[in-house]
Amino acid sequence: MSNIYKINDEKFKGVYVSYNFLMQVNRKENSENSVLSSVLGKACEKYKSQKEIEKYLYSLYGADFNVNIEKIGDLYNIEFKIEFINKKFLPNNIDVSKKCIEFLYEVIYKPYLVNGKFDEDIVEREKNTILDIIKTRKDDKLRYAVQKMEEILCPNDAFGYNLYGDEDIVKNITSDDLYRRYNDVTQNSYVIVLVSGNLSGYENIDETIKDVFDKKLSTQKSIKNLNYDVKSCELSEKIEEIKEKQETTQSVLSIGLKINDFKPEEYFAFNVYNTILGGTPSSKLFQNVREKASLAYTVRSRYYRFKPIFVIYAGIMQENYEKAKNLILQQVDEMKKGNISEIEFNSSKESLLADLLDWNDSKIAVAKMKLSNIISFKDENMTIEDMREKVRNVTFEDVVAVAQKVEAEKIFLLGGEQNV
Repeated sequence: MSNIYKINDEKFKGVYVSYNFLMQVNRKENSENSVLSSVLGKACEKYKSQKEIEKYLYSLYGADFNVNIEKIGDLYNIEFKIEFINKKFLPNNIDVSKKCIEFLYEVIYKPYLVNGKFDEDIVEREKNTILDIIKTRKDDKLRYAVQKMEEILCPNDAFGYNLYGDEDIVKNITSDDLYRRYNDVTQNSYVIVLVSGNLSGYENIDETIKDVFDKKLSTQKSIKNLNYDVKSCELSEKIEEIKEKQETTQSVLSIGLKINDFKPEEYFAFNVYNTILGGTPSSKLFQNVREKASLAYTVRSRYYRFKPIFVIYAGIMQENYEKAKNLILQQVDEMKKGNISEIEFNSSKESLLADLLDWNDSKIAVAKMKLSNIISFKDENMTIEDMREKVRNVTFEDVVAVAQKVEAEKIFLLGGEQNV
């Protein structure tokens, strides 16, 4: 059974090919993956430097290549992606598709090795790049507070790991470690290939991919055999408050909420719930905490598709901590009580429907949505229009019902000491 999925839309000029390695990781593997992905993107056996890679991509009419890492719930994904222009829009119908696919194969399966392991100079350079990313994550205070809450909510799950790993682990990674990790990733991951964009003239591009990757593709685990379900985080007996001091001009309040007894079919109701609570400028949090009470310069809520949690984050002055915290928790209670106006309910659904429609404007976004639906719904045929229909079918009663399942668990204050 094929693990190659095609999404055709001729409004685009280009084609996007995404080769994904999905896996479950521990903290060490998580850290090694970030360095590995960075190393693999910089050189291979045929193109031994980033400059050579860039020169070759330029010859393919500016094909765009990158290696991306992401967490999908408790899964880790290393994505090798390339975009190229459809031959219809190139001089003399020049076709670069096979060369681009062959390039992906070279980068993934023929890495640049020295004496049977990755080049130590490249490894050390990319380790420093990853360490810089880890060290600078506190620079964006809102993002740091959200990531910190993710770690606090799910400390024992891969979801709670820093995407780029732990500083101490990264420092001690060797070329040998990385090569062992490379073999494990390429031999034991779940592989899925996504192709989206203008596939006019590329109706058989999946056959080209199979020809190029041959047994490397067919011998991998099938995504259809990936038994992945959204797992609940452990519930706490009481709300825990955690504070961290930093010298900032403003503080960030982050509240973590968990869903009790999550059911996959409730996904769309929870999306509507989140939009009403804090997903838009017309939400309860924004209107009541920011606009009316002036207790935050920004306030939002985030729902996680692959984890039964919400994170609310607000930029505040530290002296307003108690007031802001209590008013935010009050909005969560209002949702439980069903104190939701018709305008709030309808506008939230309209906002979600518009957001989903926007996904169709990006061939990358459409591919990402396809991957998400395969993993979370086990449904390779669900389209964005199918998802829009499910949003339309969410009722007021559905939202109030799921609201009963949401409980505040953790509160984190990234305190601006200058505010004290």
